[in-house]
Amino acid sequence: MSNSKLPFLFPLLLLGSLLFGSCLREPSYPRLLVEADSAMRWGHYDEADSLLNAYSRAKDKEKISTHRYQQLLLLESKFLRGNSSIDDMLLVDSLENHYRSISKEKHAKTLTILADIFHIGGDNPSAIENLLRAEVETGQSGELWLKGIVCKEVGDIYFDQRLFSKMEYYYRESYCISQILKDSLRMAYAAIKMGKLSTQLQNIDSIIYYYKKAIDLGTGLEQSDKIVPAARFELADIYLQIEQFDKAAAYMPRDTMNDVNWGYWHYQQHHVDSTIYYFQKALHRYGHHADAEYYRILSEQEDIKGNKQHALSYIRQSVAAKDSFIEQSQKEIVLKTEAQYNLNSIKEKLERAERNGKYWKWGLTGVISLVFLAFLYGRRELKRQQKDKSIAIAREQQLRQEAERRHRLSRQQIEENNQRISQLEQQLEEARKQNDELTVQRLELDAEHLRAENANIKVTNERKEYLLREFQESLIYQRILINAGKPKFHLRDEEWDSLAEWIDKVHDNFTTRLMALTPLNITERQICYLVKLNLKPSQIAAMLNITDTAISMNRNRLYKKIFHEKGSAKDFDEFIKKF
Repeated sequence: MSNSKLPFLFPLLLLGSLLFGSCLREPSYPRLLVEADSAMRWGHYDEADSLLNAYSRAKDKEKISTHRYQQLLLLESKFLRGNSSIDDMLLVDSLENHYRSISKEKHAKTLTILADIFHIGGDNPSAIENLLRAEVETGQSGELWLKGIVCKEVGDIYFDQRLFSKMEYYYRESYCISQILKDSLRMAYAAIKMGKLSTQLQNIDSIIYYYKKAIDLGTGLEQSDKIVPAARFELADIYLQIEQFDKAAAYMPRDTMNDVNWGYWHYQQHHVDSTIYYFQKALHRYGHHADAEYYRILSEQEDIKGNKQHALSYIRQSVAAKDSFIEQSQKEIVLKTEAQYNLNSIKEKLERAERNGKYWKWGLTGVISLVFLAFLYGRRELKRQQKDKSIAIAREQQLRQEAERRHRLSRQQIEENNQRISQLEQQLEEARKQNDELTVQRLELDAEHLRAENANIKVTNERKEYLLREFQESLIYQRILINAGKPKFHLRDEEWDSLAEWIDKVHDNFTTRLMALTPLNITERQICYLVKLNLKPSQIAAMLNITDTAISMNRNRLYKKIFHEKGSAKDFDEFIKKF
């Protein structure tokens, strides 16, 4: 190219670049939409809805870009309120394609909303993939507030999957971002998430700190009704678990939401009539699984009052509620019906889009994908429910077998056998009078069998008592007895092994029987061993180098882990001591 043409080429290149740049720049949007966007950013959702409604009434002709922006804001409003729907999948996907090369901030929003819909549909890998892409784009665009929301969403998915180590990073990141922005609303939400995280980490001080923080931040906000009652409920539940009843009561108003908390508040303090009152109020409110637990408690309380008929009626209703829960959770037809409904809805949208000549290829792929996802989700959910049912049935059988085993080795069994022997002797006398030799022989054998069983129980119990005395004279037992509760007293690994061996020897393979009910980690097993030794909670806390409140909470959680229903720390201790 000759040099003479260069002066004319530069202006053309400059003009082309300006035109190209103008195509990539975001267009200007109507004031009402921009203000609605800003209102949502600061958590003023009602104001944002009002502005969007005002725009819908006032708009005349609008550009395609403005229409898409309005669609995004409407979807964003649904997402922020927790109302996203799988029916929005097609629209969100088209907006994601539209904003991919136009705006990183808006593209990140579409990815976040899309991830939420995948999460609702049970496709967590796709949800995480979209959220991680959104996290990168919010980092590049500098939209910290949106990054905080993205981190919270990632944390929620990991929380649902019980991946607590991964959840911890994202919840902390969400909390720190809201602190940097001084965003009281999202800081309050993040504080609740940090409270849940601290609960999993069993850090009592942090749990209390974050829930109190959420209450302080949420009070006075537009969304206070969605923050403060939930935080107060969780805080009261924690105080109940660590048996600080006055503090629990301070966070429990006399409202419907807290009926169950008040029920447990009275239950743990043995207020029988009040326990019955609150659990009767809570019945049929939270589904069959909760009802099974409430009926069990009501049966127990009526039995304490001596109302045997009421107690029997409640225990039958508890069993029926458990059966209903299992039956309800297994209804595969519900999943298929829901999948079919979603499929028909999406097909209708696709047919409408096809008539307009838009999104046909994507729509067909979407239908196939969603049918496949619905099938996979239904099959996976059914397998999970079947597995849960099998585990629950196996646990109930094991607990029943354990109760039968204890009974077989008890004084009560000896007394029952003696009563049966007396009855057999009376029958023997009658049979001898009638010269019925066959009946005499059978009754004598039955009586001899019962006498042998009694002798076996006595020998077994005497052997157990001998082993117990031998254990109590052992070096490991004496060392624990003398030093338990002292600040610097802890057992070495080999001493823990020795303690476990002794407890298993004295108490009929205690560890094996306990682990058959539920998997336990090392710390949980150690708590069980020390409770079995009848140590005080403060002594156990000192030996394991954790706080007294953490020990109470651990015992509370262990009871729920074994029985899959709420119980107090004392209930757990009583179970372990008898086990």
